[in-house]
Amino acid sequence: MGSQGRRSAPLPKGWARIRARILKRDGWACQWLVATGGRCGEPANQVDHKVNAALGMDDHSDQNLWALCQWHHDQKTGREASAAAHAKPPRARPTEDHPGLIA
Repeated sequence: MGSQGRRSAPLPKGWARIRARILKRDGWACQWLVATGGRCGEPANQVDHKVNAALGMDDHSDQNLWALCQWHHDQKTGREASAAAHAKPPRARPTEDHPGLIA
């Protein structure tokens, strides 16, 4: 996979610089919170959006980005993809009453 993986939306201009800045800020360590309340701490090679852009936000600010190890990135992305695939699409048109049932 390329640097953008399976993304449907393009990354912003200068993503390589943003990615490097976030990895450096987070000490190249996975920031995923584990059950004990601490951070995973494994070596990070991914920069991910905390709030998924598919939720209507395309927020590439430093506050919405964090470094993740490949395993946690894959887990998070898989859950997001599954939720999106199972989301019920809106009906194309409203449901109408059957003509025989109109009072």
